[in-house]
Amino acid sequence: MATYKQAAYTSIREMIVELVIQPGTRLVENDLAAMLQVSKTPVREALALLEADGLVDVAPYRGATVRWVSRVDMEEQGFLVDAIELPAFPLLVEKITTEEIAELGQLVRGLKKARTVQDGRTFRRLTAESHELMFRCVGYPRLNRLIVMLMGPVGLRLDRVFVDSFPDTWDLMLDLSVTRYDAIKARDADAAVTTIREHREMIGKLNFSRIDHELVAPYFGPQ
Repeated sequence: MATYKQAAYTSIREMIVELVIQPGTRLVENDLAAMLQVSKTPVREALALLEADGLVDVAPYRGATVRWVSRVDMEEQGFLVDAIELPAFPLLVEKITTEEIAELGQLVRGLKKARTVQDGRTFRRLTAESHELMFRCVGYPRLNRLIVMLMGPVGLRLDRVFVDSFPDTWDLMLDLSVTRYDAIKARDADAAVTTIREHREMIGKLNFSRIDHELVAPYFGPQ
């Protein structure tokens, strides 16, 4: 049953993150169970996990609904990334091995390729993997779990909403990954933190300026 629950969770999460299932959509257990060819129990358990992720709202007598994207999501995501990741960079550049730097370089090359062919799904996956790799090097298991959670569903969906449709944002995201890698390779924590702050400030301003854009506004729903 645990395997079915995980499979249902992974499938539904991917559809929500990639906007195959739109914000505001009611999630009917019977329909999802039939689509995924499982019973209702793993679907119900998966919806509980998605509620904890911040992707789904569950209300008594109304069932589950895909949450709208919100300004609070955006503000909180930026705050948490800065609060959790930036203080860890001195330890990261001290502890990361030559082999791990090479592995990070491979991920960065993958990001460049994904941007060239405009493969947003792969770009997001590799971005998450690069964060997991970087902070796994620190050697703090709870920190790594926090990073995995932070780079998870809410952040991935925000990237899906704002990055794929806007080349300038996508290019900034790629440049951030490249310049951060260069700083890590040079074992320069200050340079890594500086480039992260600068790029995230620019990306944040672009994203907030586009909330009312016709390609973005429908995901925010009724305000």
